[in-house]
Amino acid sequence: MKIPDIRLPKMHGLPWRGVLAGCFFVFFLLGILAANWAGKDNLTQYGMMNQYYIGQLAYMELDTGAYFWYLLKKRFHVFGMGVLLIFTRFGAVMITGVISWYAFSLGYLFVNALVCMGIQGMIVVLLSVFPQILCYAAAWYGLARKLFGRNQEFAMPVGMRKTWKNPGLFLVLSALLCMIAGVWLEAYVNPVLLRAYIQRM
Repeated sequence: MKIPDIRLPKMHGLPWRGVLAGCFFVFFLLGILAANWAGKDNLTQYGMMNQYYIGQLAYMELDTGAYFWYLLKKRFHVFGMGVLLIFTRFGAVMITGVISWYAFSLGYLFVNALVCMGIQGMIVVLLSVFPQILCYAAAWYGLARKLFGRNQEFAMPVGMRKTWKNPGLFLVLSALLCMIAGVWLEAYVNPVLLRAYIQRM
């Protein structure tokens, strides 16, 4: 019996920015629908945004050094796999899955926060992902551009074209640095901003 030859479509040339943006909005909507399906009682009692849980964040002591290494290991389990898979066609599944999961989680948390705490809860959700989300988005965007982008899209910054002969490698290393910077911000800056807002609520 002959095994069928299954080939994935070519990645280059796709309108990848639009496709990824579409995935984000679709799964963000699915997260909102899932939170509504869970019901107000479940969100209030067992959701992550209930008043007791948020109150604990305001006064807990955090070992930022240990937290940084914990986050670094946790984030790089997924990101490291993404780096490896972008050199294959399965990278499209990986990157789409990560973006979809982030979007779904954000949509779910927004509804959870709104049910439990109102507008203040939505601000808490936004602060819980800021400012590290900017670096994480840049990191995954760099990997997506390496995977989907055409060669002519890899325009090197002025002054670096002679130093970097491989634009694809530049994108991967830049994504790696953005991810590390995001982990540092999440460990050292985000808790300060989040705690300061919760204490003033």
